[in-house]
Parts: sequence; structure tokens; C-alpha cells
Amino acid sequence: MSKGYEVTSLADGLWAIVEGMVCCFLVAGDERAVVIDSCMSKSTTLSELVGRLTDKPIDLVFTHTDPDHTGGQVGFDTPMLHPSEYDYYCSRGNEGRAVIPLWEGDVLDLGNMSLEAVLIPGHTPGSIALLDRANRRLFVGDTISDVWIYLFGPGRNPMAFIESLKKLEGMADCYDTVFPCHGSLELETEWVFRTRRTVEKLLAGELEGKDPPREMPCKAYHSESVTLLY
Repeated sequence: MSKGYEVTSLADGLWAIVEGMVCCFLVAGDERAVVIDSCMSKSTTLSELVGRLTDKPIDLVFTHTDPDHTGGQVGFDTPMLHPSEYDYYCSRGNEGRAVIPLWEGDVLDLGNMSLEAVLIPGHTPGSIALLDRANRRLFVGDTISDVWIYLFGPGRNPMAFIESLKKLEGMADCYDTVFPCHGSLELETEWVFRTRRTVEKLLAGELEGKDPPREMPCKAYHSESVTLLY
């Protein structure tokens, strides 16, 4: 284990790499591997760690580009992200960096498995999920969490967020397990539904705002074990 990271093997060819309060994932097939997000630290430490876990060629994919998901991009080849995220990515200190477009429906072939990009704007303009149909797994970035979900500040759009959650609900027969980047490493599919219901209650004015977990320009809204910062 590299200093600052805690590595957990979740299944054959699947690792969670936790740095503080954020997690990224390594998915390795028999031909290629994908790192999903890159945690916070701006160094080559993450890429070096990943290189010790797998000897397969590695692609880096961002579910979205908040700084706690892009810090460890140093040391990897050009990252992949949805084009709707380009402006947001540049606004977070990445102006001029090369990127590779990853469109809705694009499939990353790892050999014995694949990851399919699903566009789910709301948390950020170009947020995506990655669907592993063969293993019935969905990697969701920050769209689902059992600790809190950021819906305040530039780039957040609660209405788009609701529509994206409905989209994931419509795909619920394709996955059994949700892998978020904050909180528990694995969640059940039901969290997609309860998150959508909570955001709808928020916008309907049915939830009372509380003080956030630390000083932030927002309130915390809670329902069905889902906490929204808005």
C-alpha cells in the first residue's frame, strides 16, 4: 500500500483505493484495466500504486472532474471524460490539458468484461456512470452516496440530477451493486430510488434544512438516509 491510500480488494479484478474521504476504483480485465477517478493528491503516487496492482495497460476515466477526483491524474495517460464536462474540467485548474472524449454509450473493452459510459448530468454537467453489464455493477461517482451529495455551487443542477436518477432507475435490471466515490464502497440498487425521491422532496420544499457537517454555503437536507448539501 502506498502512503495515504488504503486498498481494498472487492472482487477478482476490482479494487477500491481510498484516500481520506474519497475513493477511486481499479477495474482490471484480462487485456486492459481502467482507473475510475483519481482521488486528491497531485502526484504520481496513485499511478505507481495501480501499476503494482495490475500489469495491464491502463486507461484513466473521470466520472466527473471535481478536484478530489482528478488530483492523481499525474502519471497516467490522457484521461477520458464526457465532452459536456470539458468546461467544468478546465475551470478546476486543468485548462490546456489534453483529454479524450468518452461519449454516452461508448464501451471500454477490457477483454473479459467491458464498461459502458452512461451520461448522468446534475452533480456536474458531464457526470457519467460506468456500467459493467457482465458483473452487474454500476460505478456512479458522486451521484449516489450514503454520506452526502453536493448539489450547491457552480455546475450543480437538481432538475437534471432527478432526470439522471430516473434514467438509472430505468436501467436497474442491469446492475445489482452501486459503487460510489464517498461513503460506503458498495450500495444496493435501492439507493438510486431513495436518492431520486429525496431530491424531489427537496425541490418540493418538503425537507427542513439543517447546518452542514462543516462550514459551507449551504444547508443539509436529509431523507431516507440520503443527505443533500444544497
